[in-house]
Amino acid sequence: MAFMRTLFLLLSTLLLLPIQAEAHKIHVFAWSSGDTITVESSFSGNKPLLHGKIIVKNNRSGSILLQGNGDDKGIFSFTIPPEAKAQKADLLIVVSGSEGHQSEWLVPATEYLLDRTISKTDHLANINTTELQAIIRETLEQELGPIKRSLAECKQQKPGFHDIMGGIGYLLGLAGLTAWLKNRKPKGHKSDD
Repeated sequence: MAFMRTLFLLLSTLLLLPIQAEAHKIHVFAWSSGDTITVESSFSGNKPLLHGKIIVKNNRSGSILLQGNGDDKGIFSFTIPPEAKAQKADLLIVVSGSEGHQSEWLVPATEYLLDRTISKTDHLANINTTELQAIIRETLEQELGPIKRSLAECKQQKPGFHDIMGGIGYLLGLAGLTAWLKNRKPKGHKSDD
C-alpha cells in the first residue's frame, strides 16, 4: 500500500511539472496593417503579458530597430521603421517576460511591403474590373496571411511533453490498478502460512 502511495505522489508530481511550464510560455502573434505592426503577447489561457519587453530586430543582420513595452492588454504597436522598408528586412519580434521567458515572431518583409494604396493619379472610375480584382486579392492576401499561417501552425503541432507524460501516467495508473486488483485478497480469506 505504501508503494502505491509513493507511486501516486511521484506520478502526480511529474504530471504537474508540464502544466506549470506551459502556464509561463509566452504566445506571440503579430500582424501588419498599413505602416503599423501590432504585436499581441499572452500566457496560456489568454492571460495578457503585462508590460512585456518587445525588441524589433532586422532578422538578417540582428541589429535592433526599436524597443518598447506592451500595455495592460499585452498589445504593442509600432510604425515600420524606414530603414527596414529600405532594406526589405524581415522583422524578428522578440517578446520577453519575467523570469527569462521569451518568445519570437517573424514578420516577413513581403507581408508589410505590399503597396495597398492606389496612386493619386488613378481614379476609381478608370480602373477596370481586372485591376480592381487584383487590388482586392492583394489586400486580402496581406490581411489574411498571418491568420492562415497561425492556423497552419496550430494544425501542425505535435503532442507536447504534457500530453506524453499524461499518457504515460494513464498507462502506469492502469497497470497499478490491475496489479492491486490481482493481489487483493477477499475479506475473511486466511493465508496458507
